[in-house]
Amino acid sequence: MTVLAGFYVSGALYFFSIWFQAFQKDTNLSPEQIRLSWIVLTIATVFWPIVAPIANLEKSSRTKDTLVNQQEVDANKTGISPELSRT
Repeated sequence: MTVLAGFYVSGALYFFSIWFQAFQKDTNLSPEQIRLSWIVLTIATVFWPIVAPIANLEKSSRTKDTLVNQQEVDANKTGISPELSRT
């Protein structure tokens, strides 16, 4: 469990560093925009370990639903039209 927590913390720090670098490059922000950017940056970093697994579960459930909803191939049917059949 410690390894998993370390993975999440390292991922959060990684994404924080990327977002922080992008935040520093934008120099034409008003003080209000800077304050809001810090709030968004903090919230995104804190909730990243919660949102990432939920998004992954949703994506995998959609994939399973797609596989379940596909029609099964009837063993008696062939891909050849009756006109082309040699029988």
